[in-house]
Amino acid sequence: MKKILFFLFPVALLAQIPNYYEGIDFKSKGIEIKNELHDLITATHRPVNYTPGVWNILEKSDLEIGSKDRVLLIYGFTDQSTVYAEQRTRDVNNKNNSTGGSAIGKWEREHVFPKSLANPVLNTDYPGTGTDAHNLRAVDRQLNSSRSNNQFREKWPSDVTGQAKLLNGGFYPGDEWTGDVARILMYMYVHYGKETDPYLVAYNSTTSNTDGMPDMFLKWNVLDKVSEFEKVRNEIIAAKQGSRNPFIDNPYLATLIWGGEKAENRWGELETINYNYQENIVEISPNPTSDVVTVSAKNFKSANLYNLNGQLLDSNLTHVINMKQFPSGIYIVAVHLKDGEIVTKKIIKK
Repeated sequence: MKKILFFLFPVALLAQIPNYYEGIDFKSKGIEIKNELHDLITATHRPVNYTPGVWNILEKSDLEIGSKDRVLLIYGFTDQSTVYAEQRTRDVNNKNNSTGGSAIGKWEREHVFPKSLANPVLNTDYPGTGTDAHNLRAVDRQLNSSRSNNQFREKWPSDVTGQAKLLNGGFYPGDEWTGDVARILMYMYVHYGKETDPYLVAYNSTTSNTDGMPDMFLKWNVLDKVSEFEKVRNEIIAAKQGSRNPFIDNPYLATLIWGGEKAENRWGELETINYNYQENIVEISPNPTSDVVTVSAKNFKSANLYNLNGQLLDSNLTHVINMKQFPSGIYIVAVHLKDGEIVTKKIIKK
C-alpha cells in the first residue's frame, strides 16, 4: 500500500505566502513548481551592471545585522582572529574596487557560483547572469583568491572547527554558510537553468532526484536554517533588482521541488497539503510516447503496467518500458522502489 506522509504543525505560527508568489500553484508536482518559479523570477528580474550596480547593492545588502559600517563576509569565522581570511566582518569602505593600493585586508565581490564553472562562463561586462546580486556576496580578498573556483564539498567527519577550508580539490564553506550557499545555488539553477547547473559546483556529490540537484545542497538547506541576515538581504536585493530568492523566503520549496529530508516550512498554507515526496523524484519520459519510455526514480526496483480497467499488462519491468505493442490510450505504471514505496504515474500512448 502506498504510504502518504502527513505533517501537522500549528499553522498560526507560520507566515502567509507573500504576494510576490501569487499565481504559483504549489500543489503542482516538483518540476512544475520549479518552472513556474523560473517564469516568475525571470519576469520580475531587473538586471544591474557589475560596476557600480553590484557594489551599490552589496554595500547595503551585506551589512552585518545591527551595523551601519561593516559588511558580513561569507566564509568568515571570527573577528577575534588577526588572519584576514578568518574574519567575519570588514569596514564597508575598505573594498577592493581597483582604486589602487594593496588589496590585502579588503573585501570584494564573491560569485558563490564561480564564474568559470558556469556553462557558458559568467560574464560581468554587461548586466546578466554574472551580475545577479543574489549570487554575489562580500568576501575577504585573500580567502576569495585561495577559494578560487573549487567545487563545494563536505567537511571531514573528524572536523569539529566548522571553519571554511580547502580539502583535496574541494572547498567547504564553513558550518555557518552551508545553507546560504545551497539557497543561492538553488536560486541560480531555477533562474538560469543549465547555465548554472548545481552539479557543476558539487564535488563528488550524489544526486537522488531526477532534476540534478545534488543531495549535499538539499542537506545543507535543511541543517543551516535561514538567518535574519539572509532574509534582510533578500528584501534589499529584491527592491533593487526585482527578483526574490524563493528558497530564502521558504526553504521548504526545495523539498517540494527536489524531495529529500523536509526543510523548514515558513508558510502555513503549505502545511494543509499532503505530499507523497517520492512522486517528486519519479519521472516518466518521453510522455506522451509512441515507442519506449524511461522511468527515472530514486531506488528503482521494478515496475508493473496496467490499463485503465485495472488489468495487469506486464510485470517486473525494468526502467525502460516498451509501449509499441499497446494501442493508443492512457496506461498506469506502478513504480516499486527499494524502500517499499509504490508510486503510480500515467503514460500516454500516442
